[in-house]
Amino acid sequence: MIRRPHIALGAILAMTTIQPAAAQEAAEPAAPPMWLISCSNQASFDELLCEFSQSIILTNQAGQSQRVATASFTRVVGATGFDAVFSLPYEVSLQDDVTLSVDETMLGTLSWQSCDAGGCYARGPVANAWMQAMRAGHQLSAALKARDGRDITFTFALNGFSRAADMLP
Repeated sequence: MIRRPHIALGAILAMTTIQPAAAQEAAEPAAPPMWLISCSNQASFDELLCEFSQSIILTNQAGQSQRVATASFTRVVGATGFDAVFSLPYEVSLQDDVTLSVDETMLGTLSWQSCDAGGCYARGPVANAWMQAMRAGHQLSAALKARDGRDITFTFALNGFSRAADMLP
């Protein structure tokens, strides 16, 4: 039995693992964050939908990994605009929108769409000003409220963001 997909997945998880702050200081420089690109016509045979995404993966001391958040940007081939789709963990306050910012400058908000076994999803169109800010910025943050009222922020590195966006057909 060939297990190459598991090796590739393991390499992706190892490169995107988040470590505690103290461990990061002692560790060697991490590989740059990856924006993964995929395209599919699964939703409609007549349209090719492409996305690029980055996930935050946490790994515990036992080596078990879990995806906790994903930032995705989608576009139908031939269209000019992008949509943002953020997959975030359960226990979020669905009454409060997700606020996006780049380098601590607010871009706007995304509304919650649904929740399923993979988490909760916030979605919305990406304004041209947002795209320009993400191309020029260093960090994209998604701020939200937990059901218990705590503030939660997920931060995604924008290294390679422009290159990934430019690669979409």
